[in-house]
Amino acid sequence: MKLAALPAVVTLAAFAAFTPAFAQSPGQARTAHQDTEFLKAANQGSVDEIDMAKIALDKSTDPDVKAFAQRMVTDHTQLLDDMKSFDAEAGLTIPEHSSVSTLAEEAKLKLLTGDTFDKAYIKEMVAGHHKVLEAFIAEQKSTGYPAFKDAVHSGADVVRQHLELANQTAKKLGLASAPVPVVPAA
Repeated sequence: MKLAALPAVVTLAAFAAFTPAFAQSPGQARTAHQDTEFLKAANQGSVDEIDMAKIALDKSTDPDVKAFAQRMVTDHTQLLDDMKSFDAEAGLTIPEHSSVSTLAEEAKLKLLTGDTFDKAYIKEMVAGHHKVLEAFIAEQKSTGYPAFKDAVHSGADVVRQHLELANQTAKKLGLASAPVPVVPAA
């Protein structure tokens, strides 16, 4: 899952639509822009995660990998749903397809089978969820919008659970795991 998969471009209309709830001063307008960029990247990351998980559901024969992939589909679909009100406020729509970088990763995964596939998929999930969790924690600390901060905190908890599950699955497959950063209180 690659959080920063989309170019950092926000239309002025989307930024203006998002700014009133987030920004009360010029300094807060910068934070509102960062919040919008984070939301765009998080949406794309969830779409990427769902698409990769669907490949794992189709290709994997390992029950732990399949269970992990199903959880990714379920939870990331819910994360997208949880952010809909913020998307509407920002004038954003959910991406319809994986990012270019994820499409390249998906193409590589589709060529693999068996244990090789399972290890490559889970290795990507460990690394990706570690990076994404750090991004969620940073956003939680920087946003000035209380409702969005709460939503990001909830999302960070879900991503933390995913990293823990990815680490457990990686260990079962004989792979390295990643440290799990602590999610600060809301």
